[in-house]
Amino acid sequence: MGVRPFGGVTTLAGTAQPIFGSALTAAVTPPPDPYSNNLTPGSNETQVSITVASTIGFLPGDRVTVGLAAAFNPGLVAAGSIPDQGTVKKITDGTHMVVQGLKQHHAATGEWVVLNEDAGNVHLTPVAITAIAYIGVASTVAAGDPSVIDILAITSGDPAGVVDFESIGMSQPYQLSQFWIIGTGTYIPRFTQI
Repeated sequence: MGVRPFGGVTTLAGTAQPIFGSALTAAVTPPPDPYSNNLTPGSNETQVSITVASTIGFLPGDRVTVGLAAAFNPGLVAAGSIPDQGTVKKITDGTHMVVQGLKQHHAATGEWVVLNEDAGNVHLTPVAITAIAYIGVASTVAAGDPSVIDILAITSGDPAGVVDFESIGMSQPYQLSQFWIIGTGTYIPRFTQI
């Protein structure tokens, strides 16, 4: 597939956010399978329109995961809090997309829709970082958090601060839903798929 941008120049809000995701902005409940009248494993996967802060960066066919920030904390997620999984079927407009396969109700605030694709490379370029941006593999990312794997240093258009996670050989070892960031300023995220 090659290089994919995600959202262009992205603003950091000062709170932990997924690098490849968008906030859910309206409650959503997927309809049940019309034949079994439930959403249990083995039932037909239904489609539902969801509302997010921005659909920029998502494409039809992308796998997504939806859930509370606490659901994106590897090893510490309670069994009933595991993120919901689905596939983007259609991008309706700048804030709406149709997703197939969701099984749970999702609240209007505090939940994220995160790209859950495999990637061979994750690349972050600082545009104007006004406070160190911490990059981690959990939604708990913050200064001193054990999930921190790198930083974007305070910079103003200095490309020397680029963060680049490269794959080994021809593998695609990264799950995009694992990348979270906290800080203030702007940056450009992108990833590469084989």
